[in-house]
Amino acid sequence: AQNGVGRGGAHLEEDTSFRWQCVEQPIGKLLFRRFLEGRPGLAAAGALWAELEAYERCEEGERAGAAAAIRSRFFTPGGAQHCPFLSADAAPPAGEAPP
Repeated sequence: AQNGVGRGGAHLEEDTSFRWQCVEQPIGKLLFRRFLEGRPGLAAAGALWAELEAYERCEEGERAGAAAAIRSRFFTPGGAQHCPFLSADAAPPAGEAPP
């Protein structure tokens, strides 16, 4: 494709969204995670992201415990890696799993 025009004259649009670059693209995801881990104020966000992905891979019977651990670690003031930039409303109520 030349000048943004693909075969058949169709214009190719470059997806520059965060989701595409930092979630769907493996190298972008890795680089963004490393960026988060390298910033003291953002390291907890990187850890939260990793835990949420691990949660998605949990067996159904393990999800309630995993959700409670995520809630206490990241959403509770004084938690091991509290993320103060998240509101308490972002955490699911006790007994419910994260989306």
